[in-house]
Amino acid sequence: MEMVKLQVSQLKRLQHYRLIKYYEMISIIISTYKPLLFQQVSKSIEKTIGVEYEIIAIENHAKYSICEAYNIGVSKSKYPYLCFVHEDVLFKTNDWGKRLISTMKSDSSIGLIGVVGTKFKSSYPSALGQSPLLWKEFMRGHIYHWDKNYFDYDNTLEHKDIEDVVCVDGVFLFTQKLIFQQCRFDEKLLTHFHGYDIDFSLQVLFQSYRVVVDRCMVVDHHSDGNYSVQNSIANRKVAKKWFWKLPVVSKDLKMTWLKRHQIDAINWYYFLVTALNRKLNRPYKDKYN
Repeated sequence: MEMVKLQVSQLKRLQHYRLIKYYEMISIIISTYKPLLFQQVSKSIEKTIGVEYEIIAIENHAKYSICEAYNIGVSKSKYPYLCFVHEDVLFKTNDWGKRLISTMKSDSSIGLIGVVGTKFKSSYPSALGQSPLLWKEFMRGHIYHWDKNYFDYDNTLEHKDIEDVVCVDGVFLFTQKLIFQQCRFDEKLLTHFHGYDIDFSLQVLFQSYRVVVDRCMVVDHHSDGNYSVQNSIANRKVAKKWFWKLPVVSKDLKMTWLKRHQIDAINWYYFLVTALNRKLNRPYKDKYN
């Protein structure tokens, strides 16, 4: 009889251990079309993540939009934490999975973590981009490009490990499946490969969760970005969707309505003047190409 009780007790402890381990597991979703890059990012994850995980690869030779691919990936995922990452990324931080899970466990108000983001989102249809003056004031985070080029966007004197922002870049997104039940990638609106990160960030933010950048999370992005016509179209769609809630600024700045809209006007002025100058300086290229 005591032997049976012992076995039952051991079984309960084992089940409890497995339950704990389950809540420390990550589903990593990658939209991929280059096998070599996918192999490289997979190896990098294996070496650095520090927790149990699964990788869900969505083979995507222009078959799906990025929103569709990520939503499909989530539907196939098993674990409570979700990570969306580009396949041309390598990780420079050890045990990053442990750290991000710990961060979310310690503060249930955090709904989304990225590596680069902005504390101000203008109503002008742009991604993270702002006028040069505002870029220096509101951008946060840091990142490597092509292993050699290091960009630190935080110009404050004292860097915070965890910094509140309103939008993060889609190169790396970390959230929970619980959050995803309320916020999904908008595949009906965004039908290509742009705008998904800004839209998802704003969804999380306007559900009253914190969107943050983690400076202890360092990645190397082997890309210079893609600023095509589709990018501009996506930015306009996102700006239109959220027009009545923009501009928005991170709550910790405690900025007045008037100040927000003054900064927004600066952004509009900068981008419109830039667009006009581009049009005047390159009339034939814009007309015939």
